[in-house]
Amino acid sequence: MNAEQFDISVAISLWQQLLGADYVITDSQNLHLAASATLPTNSAVLAILRPAKDQVAATVAIAGEHGIPLYTISSGKNWGYGSRVPSSKSAVLLDLRRLNEISDYDPAHHLVTVGAGVTQRQLADYLKAQGGSDWMDCTGSHPDCSIVGNTVERGFGHTPYGEHANFIGAMEVLLADGRVVKTGFGRFPGAKACGMYKWGLGPAFDQLFLQSNLGIVLSMTIWLMPKPEKFVAFYLSAGSEEALEQIVAALVPLKRSGVITSLPHIANAYRVLGGMQQYPWPLFDSGATPYPMPGGVTEQLKKQWQVGTWNVSGALYGTKEQVANARAQVRKALKRVKGARLNFISDELLRFIEIFQKPIAFVTRMDLPGMLKVLRPVHDMMKGQPSSQFLTSSYWRMKQAPDGQFDMDKDGVGLIWSAFVAPADPHNARELMQIVDQVLPSYGFEPAVTLTLLNERCIDAVVSISFDRNASAPNGKSWDEQAVMCRDQLYRAMFEKGFYPYRTDVNKMAEMTRFGDATYLSVLADLKQALDPKGILSPGRYIAESSKKFTETKQ
Repeated sequence: MNAEQFDISVAISLWQQLLGADYVITDSQNLHLAASATLPTNSAVLAILRPAKDQVAATVAIAGEHGIPLYTISSGKNWGYGSRVPSSKSAVLLDLRRLNEISDYDPAHHLVTVGAGVTQRQLADYLKAQGGSDWMDCTGSHPDCSIVGNTVERGFGHTPYGEHANFIGAMEVLLADGRVVKTGFGRFPGAKACGMYKWGLGPAFDQLFLQSNLGIVLSMTIWLMPKPEKFVAFYLSAGSEEALEQIVAALVPLKRSGVITSLPHIANAYRVLGGMQQYPWPLFDSGATPYPMPGGVTEQLKKQWQVGTWNVSGALYGTKEQVANARAQVRKALKRVKGARLNFISDELLRFIEIFQKPIAFVTRMDLPGMLKVLRPVHDMMKGQPSSQFLTSSYWRMKQAPDGQFDMDKDGVGLIWSAFVAPADPHNARELMQIVDQVLPSYGFEPAVTLTLLNERCIDAVVSISFDRNASAPNGKSWDEQAVMCRDQLYRAMFEKGFYPYRTDVNKMAEMTRFGDATYLSVLADLKQALDPKGILSPGRYIAESSKKFTETKQ
């Protein structure tokens, strides 16, 4: 087909009339930053639109009338996966941050409705103000990240409500033609079980709008976790590499039997050390810096921070009796992990440690203040309290420390997340790690990994490729080049063993939209054609772009 052209200037004028000039951003500095990410990208941002909820349909209508592609974002903090960068060569960003209403809180049934722009911080603060009888599940990303944005990517956290897509009660979705679809029982007037029985009646639409570009999610009713009578976190540190299989073998039966309801995270030493400090540059000032970090230095840092080769964080929730029983079973099961150190930390114990940290540090010779900087946020995160502390690990290879704003795109932080799903068993956990340990060091990266027991049947390996986008690699290439080659090799190696990602970065979407069963892909194309025939909604996002291309023209 011939390339379809559009005149962006006419549409911008119409958007300015609709939204007001303050909500149509066209200056080159902001557009350049919006097109920047923590990985190399080549897409252009033509403008940024920030409509109110009642303006979204008209905003989309203007785009449809002029054939202009829109790329929807909420907070835009999709770091490691593409930030705000469009999945097509160029697009106008549809920024939904103003859709930040929290409504219909139902403490009796533990539900709340959040707009697409509501952040983790906003909901956590809101629930506190309502008395704190309900907890949300949060991720380790920034408190100002969008809840809906993470959920539509099937993101996950730590609590029993950690698989976020499983706890959607209802959705409100705008289609490209202006129609609004309410899922579940939301389509029936006065339905008392709306948001409680997610499927409604007949075909359930919800999954069509997760990891897709078939519509724009305006709001979402999510299930909240009732605050338990008792909460106890548990942490395990194991010194041997072989402990991984033992940990998985111990945790999976506990997960399947319901003893552990949280999503236990199993992090290797590199992943934990990144949260404690940055790359130990001062050790190498006298000569060339070795990449990846030498094993001897790794062992030195592990000893300094008392970090294990493998480290587990999880939590127990329930009545006092349930938690006491679960604690005994967890202790018994994890005794099988040879040489491991297991600690249970309640709210009361953590407060005691914080109050008496100086004498405890003197006796134990531990850097307790440094450890508490990480322990307190981890502890609170498993109670639904977000923190920016965990983003420090993304600055591992940077020579400057984060300033607290964590504007990673602006700071030149290099980060690519790759996340692969496998059956939850010791053999597959080890096979995942063998691939990571082989691929990442060969390109000069420390193999930082967290394995999360998503449910009783599968485990997810989130691999962190961390670098400084402004630095040069020892082989003369840029770290950007090294990171992309590393990621591509990691994908190839994983595919050979049957491991596939649960989400991808924006640059991998084009490849993955054409990969796999042809019939499945053709059905997706049919759905896209039916719901968005002009192809204006986030072209290329998880569903292949049509052959029709967009070319910008200017007056």
